[in-house]
Amino acid sequence: MRLAAPVLVREATADDAAALGRVHAEAWHRAYRDLFEPEWLTRFVAERRGRWHARLADPAFDLAELLVAEQGAAVVAFAWFGPHADNTADAELRAYYAHPDAWGTGVAQTLFDNVREAVADRRRLRLWTLAGAHRARRFYAKEGFARTGLHRDRDFGDARPVREVEYALSPHDRAWR
Repeated sequence: MRLAAPVLVREATADDAAALGRVHAEAWHRAYRDLFEPEWLTRFVAERRGRWHARLADPAFDLAELLVAEQGAAVVAFAWFGPHADNTADAELRAYYAHPDAWGTGVAQTLFDNVREAVADRRRLRLWTLAGAHRARRFYAKEGFARTGLHRDRDFGDARPVREVEYALSPHDRAWR
């Protein structure tokens, strides 16, 4: 692990939209470059770069469910979570991304510790990740997540569905703490 500046985790604000877009886009560009055709990946990256302005401007969006991790003056990672749509006793990690420059620095671990604390009253924390996202899947397994056995195919618009797998972590699991 590389040593880096201390990490500050805080709730996001509307002013973080551009930084969230940058982190989301760069993480997608690096992590998923082998999962999508280059022209589609370019399009998907651009969509992620721009989507946070509208999302954070929506008065219905709960900023308490969006944490950012800063190093120095820069947002380098974020976690978006909240009640699971199918079962509100569970929480769902909807998006969890770190800028590639922050990979291996401990930022993701610090951010995840804060997510874990924020959803401690839930039965489980669930998430979907791409089957081919090996780095992410290793991180989730290291944190104690286990595959639930559920999977789905998702078409991101390129008519080439990719497999997503669901993971879950329970407060009753040793890894919760």
